[in-house]
Amino acid sequence: MDKLAQRVIRPAVEAIGLQWYGWHGFRRGIASNLYALGASDKAVQRVLRHARPHVTKERYIKTFDTSVFEAMERLQATVEVLEQSPAIGQQVPAEVRAKLLIPNRGEMAEWPKAAVC
Repeated sequence: MDKLAQRVIRPAVEAIGLQWYGWHGFRRGIASNLYALGASDKAVQRVLRHARPHVTKERYIKTFDTSVFEAMERLQATVEVLEQSPAIGQQVPAEVRAKLLIPNRGEMAEWPKAAVC
């Protein structure tokens, strides 16, 4: 499976500008996207081959809250504007600015440009 990820999946994911976060992130992305497309949690459980549905629902299915996503996009736009301002750009060290928006591994809710993996 690791060779499949290394030779096929990871290059395909990176070719479209996303990051590979490993098999767990990949499976969470599959579960979350299937659920968002209308699949029942039971169907997602079967696709992931989990023995217990609560594992799928609690650990793998991450729902997308559009209001959180939109708020983070507005914050991202504000941070980018502030970074371009000479007064702000000189006052805030680069390492602090870089920490404002950190992508969560395998999630998308808090980072507008991260992969749903």
